[in-house]
Amino acid sequence: MNNPTEHDIADLRLNAVVRARHADALTQLSPQVQAQLTQRRNAVLRGQVHRPRHGLRYAVAGFATLSALAIGLQFNRPQAHRQPTPSVAVAPVAVAAANTTPDPRAAATLLDEDPEFYTWLASSDAAQVAKE
Repeated sequence: MNNPTEHDIADLRLNAVVRARHADALTQLSPQVQAQLTQRRNAVLRGQVHRPRHGLRYAVAGFATLSALAIGLQFNRPQAHRQPTPSVAVAPVAVAAANTTPDPRAAATLLDEDPEFYTWLASSDAAQVAKE
């Protein structure tokens, strides 16, 4: 009844191969790494486990969150220089408006009656727009 099966023999061979590879790997380690591994193994056996602090992880996560938020806000911001793409319904109206000659008196009257225009002229944004 204690006859090993083919499966047991394959497991024993695999175990022997893995142990041989592990022994070869240990011979290729530098003395510094071997000493560090020994110190860590002894510390774990004594129950002295070093717990890393997570302060840097939280800082990196916060920075990544703020960066993603800033990039998202850049994509969401309306572009002042972007011209709307013409659609089928807007195209005839735009052509009809372009064919009519604007009345300069009507435009001047609109600007004279709009106090927000003069408030805008006094703002710091007006100088930047004028330079463009």
